[in-house]
This record gives sequence, C-alpha cells and structure tokens, in this order.
Amino acid sequence: KKQQNITTDEILPMKLLTLASVVLMGLVINNAIRRSNARSKKVMDEFWERERSSYKTPARSVSDLEYITFPDDLPLNISTDDPQIKEYQETLVNITKNKVLDLSGISNTDIRMAYGSKNMEELSRADQRYTTLCRSLNSLSKAYMKTGHSAEALTLLKFAISCGSDIKESWMLLGQYHMDRDEREEMDKLIEKASALPENSHTKRDILKELRELKGLMEIVS
Repeated sequence: KKQQNITTDEILPMKLLTLASVVLMGLVINNAIRRSNARSKKVMDEFWERERSSYKTPARSVSDLEYITFPDDLPLNISTDDPQIKEYQETLVNITKNKVLDLSGISNTDIRMAYGSKNMEELSRADQRYTTLCRSLNSLSKAYMKTGHSAEALTLLKFAISCGSDIKESWMLLGQYHMDRDEREEMDKLIEKASALPENSHTKRDILKELRELKGLMEIVS
C-alpha cells in the first residue's frame, strides 16, 4: 500500500485550528476567572460593609433570647474526696449563678446587627459559659459513672442534651446507658432528639450514626 503523505497545505490549517481552539479556551478561562474574582470581591465588600455597620448598631433588648434555665435538682453536691470531681462541681455551680446562652452558629457580626455592639461583650461571655457548661457536664457525668453515681450522671447527661449539647461523648454515654438496660423507647427518643440537632453541628451525623448502631445491637441481642 502506498503511504499517504500530508502536504504543507493541509498541515497549516490544522495548526491554525488548534491555535484558535487554544486561544478561545484561554479567553473562556480568563473570563471565568475575572467573573469569579468580581463575585468574590463583591462578597467581601458586602461582608466588610455589614461588619462596619454592625459596630454602629445601637443597643437593643436581649429579652427575646433563650437563656439556659437550670433545674433545682442538678446533683452538684455529691460528697467526694476526688479533687477533679470537686473542680467540675464548683465550675458548674458558678455557671448556674450566671447567664448562659447558646449562640453557636451565629456570627459576631449577626449578633451585633441584632442586639448592638454594646451588648456584644455580655453575650459573648454568656456564650462562652455555654461551652464550659457542656464540657463540664460531660466530664462530671463520666466521673460520676466511674464512681458508681449512675443516676446522678444520667440526670446531668439528660440536662446537657436538653441544652442542645452536641458533644458526641455525652450522647454516647446516654445511649450506652439505655442499651445496657434494653430501654428501647428511651433510645428511640434519644435518636429523635439527635435528629433535631442543628444542621451546622459538626457532630450530628456521627451521633446519629452511632446511636443507630447501638439500637441495632439492642435488636440483635434481643
């Protein structure tokens, strides 16, 4: 068979077509980058404008905020010689004497826009106490479990979850408690409460997954 040779007249148009395609692709990409940069700049400009405006927002009433309400029966006075348990108890007792507020998922800018910059410091402290509250409840519950105070630990864990805590260990401790006692209705209620955690919670998915696994184990051993 004779070998077909491509002539110079045929090569040139192919090169020009390839070059045109590359140039066109470059223009498309460059245009997309410019549009993306413009959008990013607009978003940043709007953010900083809101940030500046938030500092000028006058103070407004915070009476509509849902502060944490502490029940009278929280077991914070269990006698113990363990200094760590005493520290957790004292921390929680001090927290109950102050305002506590869950502002997770709300930016500082949004808080200032809603309630004014003058209230920001007070609200931030209340939110920090919430974080300390959830961690201390979890730690004290574990310590109570280890020292045989299961009923008291259960009370603390239920309170933590009623406050909206998304510390996974607290949910697992409570789930394990219900599984060990084959309390299926309580497990179902716990899973339902976990489903109601906000979508911006980083632990919600894992909490639900592991609680459902515990429920599955309950069904297997029945």
